[in-house]
Amino acid sequence: MALGKGNRKHGVHSHKTRNRIFRIYLIQAVLCMVLSSALLLHDLVTAWSALLGGGLYLLPNLYFAHRALTFREKQSAKIALAEMYLSQIWKMGISILAFAAVFILVHPLNPFSLFGTFILMQITSWLAQMKLNNRFLKL
Repeated sequence: MALGKGNRKHGVHSHKTRNRIFRIYLIQAVLCMVLSSALLLHDLVTAWSALLGGGLYLLPNLYFAHRALTFREKQSAKIALAEMYLSQIWKMGISILAFAAVFILVHPLNPFSLFGTFILMQITSWLAQMKLNNRFLKL
């Protein structure tokens, strides 16, 4: 689908960025599963809480990345920026509702395991973005 000047394709860079971001999320999902599996040796509640902590991080971020990094034909910079802001607002809303649901519905729960995994996912996101991209891409 060659459009515009020469033989350039629209969205090539955003497609590469999208693939990198989703590769980072895949790495994080695997890390979360490995951590939760290892914590099964300690306690089922701790392992389940770690898995929930990873999910609480990944699900809203996957939504944001999917919505914000989807290329649309003839999208202006103004519309793209508005979409980023709207995606971020929805991401925060999903995060708030998901945390509330976990704390209301899941008993027993290990909050140290839940928040520890959530924080670990955030740190690995920063490190993986710097490592895979050779620069910091902030979402």
